[in-house]
Order: sequence, then structure tokens, then C-alpha cells
Amino acid sequence: MKHKRIKMKRMILIKMKHKKVIKKLGKNWRKIAMKNNKIIAIWGNPNSGKTTLSIKIASELVKKNKSVILVMADPYAPAIHTVLPFTETKDQSLGALLSSIQISQESILKKCIPVQNTKNLSILSYLHGENIRTYADYGKERVLDLFILLKHLADHIIVDCSSQFHHDLLSRGALELSDQVIRLISPDLKAISFYDASLPLLGERKYNVANHIKILSNVKPEMPKDIVGNRFGGIQNELDYSEELQRQVLEARLFETLTDKKSEGYNKQLQSLMDILFFGEDDHEKKEKKSEKKLKIAFLKKGSDA
Repeated sequence: MKHKRIKMKRMILIKMKHKKVIKKLGKNWRKIAMKNNKIIAIWGNPNSGKTTLSIKIASELVKKNKSVILVMADPYAPAIHTVLPFTETKDQSLGALLSSIQISQESILKKCIPVQNTKNLSILSYLHGENIRTYADYGKERVLDLFILLKHLADHIIVDCSSQFHHDLLSRGALELSDQVIRLISPDLKAISFYDASLPLLGERKYNVANHIKILSNVKPEMPKDIVGNRFGGIQNELDYSEELQRQVLEARLFETLTDKKSEGYNKQLQSLMDILFFGEDDHEKKEKKSEKKLKIAFLKKGSDA
């Protein structure tokens, strides 16, 4: 709770430094800061399952009738056509959005790619064949613009970050501004090498790495998970390797539910992670609705008495 308050204060202070953004939103920026929605950044070593987990979390939220925008931030290997290979994108590029003269809620929605047969879920992504030189450079203020506006458009924002965040301003901004960061760790020695090289680049206090939710991913029985887990310490969850999930990756079916009995372990672990991320959110909404109902009844009663 303390971390959440600090994060909220930090985000408000950053907003106040950027008067242009606040002027654009007017009084609405206070409402944005108070909303119960979240930005969740998912980051990890290469091949740790960042995109896979991003989609699974987004899909679980949609099942709870939440609206979600999934931001696929990696400009080096655009993921959209690996997960939705038959979807027409119509020049709906995240790169074009970030490099435009200015962005608005309307321009964001135009670039959102809807996921067919999935209600309340859309994607912002670089497109197939694009790279870091396809569009003009953008600054940190543009990243701030994007995240503020996104929080006003959906219940939750999931950011699938690039492993190479030091070369990607959007992923770096997500690691700084997100309400929570999931750090995926493959249980192998390459992951140790990656983090020994990368974590010092997140040494500034604003990244708050001590509060990352550390998850061992793609865990197989023969892997040295204990060695890797002890190396990083504070592992909060595991996500086991699933053959069905691997087939979904290869066949671009990640938006489908895992139904194989052998995937029950993964599904339970995913639900455990959802509890960590969104614990108490449904109760909070029920209380809000109950409070609104009481106010409405009181108002109607007052009107009838008059």
C-alpha cells in the first residue's frame, strides 16, 4: 500500500512538471490519478515469455469484464503478426502514433487493433517489418502523454516491454511509471548473465526494482530453478512449462483458454499471480456500487418526500 501511494505521488509530480499535458486534459487529470485502473509492465530476459504472459493476463482481465489495452512496446521484433497473423492492421502502428506531432484519445483509438472474438481488448503494436528507424524519434514527454491518455481509455493497461529497455524509451518509461512491474526470469544461467548486466542500468530510485514481482517462468523439472531462485531471492511465483501453451505460441492461439488437464498447474499459478496483482479489486468495486446504490435510494427518497 505504501509503495502504491509513493508511486501515485511520483506520477502526479511528473504530470505537474509537464504543464502541456495537464493543460490538454484539463481537470480530468485528477480523475485519472484517482481511478482504480493500473498500468502493469511485464519485463524479463529474452525468451522468458513476456508476450505470452501479457496476453494471458489481459485475457483473464477481459473475462472479468475489464477493458484492456495491451501495449506491445518492442520495436526490434514487432509481435503483432506473431500473435494475430490474419488480422488486418490498416497502418495502425504504435510507431506512427509515438512519432506524430501530437497524440489524443482519438488518435490512440484509431491505432488500436481489436482482437477478434474478444470483447474489450485491443492492442497497440509496431507492425511487421518496422524497426527503430522506420519513424522519427520521440521524447519522454510523448511517453508520458501516452500513458496518461491510456489510463483514461481502459480499466487496465498491460505493457509488454522490450528486454533491451536501455535502447527503448517506451519500455523504459513503462518500467518507471507503471503501478506494478512483473520481472520474468528463466531458470537458466543465461538469465543470471542478462540480469547481472541489465539491473545496474535500473539503479536509479525511480525504477524501484526492489518492488518488482519476480516470477520464474517456463519452469521444467530438469532446470536449475533452485539455483536461479536463490541467486535472485524473493521469487514470488512460478509459471511451469506447458506443452499446450507452447502449441498456442507456435499456432498463434494465445488468446484461447488453456483446457488441457496437464495445463491445470499453469492455470492455478496464473490465477495466483492475478490475485497478487489485483487482490481486493472486485471487493472495492462492489463497495463502490453499494455506496452508489445507497446514494441513489436516498436521493429518490428525498425527492418523494418533497
